[in-house]
Amino acid sequence: MLEQILFAVNGLTEVGGESPDFQESLDFATGIFAAFLLVVSLFAYRRTKLTRLLFVSAAFGIYAFRAILPRMEIFLPSVEATTIDVILSSTGFVILALFFVAIVKKK
Repeated sequence: MLEQILFAVNGLTEVGGESPDFQESLDFATGIFAAFLLVVSLFAYRRTKLTRLLFVSAAFGIYAFRAILPRMEIFLPSVEATTIDVILSSTGFVILALFFVAIVKKK
């Protein structure tokens, strides 16, 4: 099966299309999954009213933003790469902090 996938990806470049970067595609798919988890956790919060689910939802939302941010260079060319790197590093810290608060928070 993996062989068929690799053959299909190689076939894209032979036809004249540019093959998508696997890492970028996987990062984008992770961002989409994080957005899906954001929606699911918000529905769970509406049902249960547990405050810790808001922290989890915020973490998933920031993670989805983190996956989209590197692709924003197309729309915001004036933003330097170092600024984006600093934002990505700090969002990683905030995501971990939000998950920590969600775990240790009492009802």
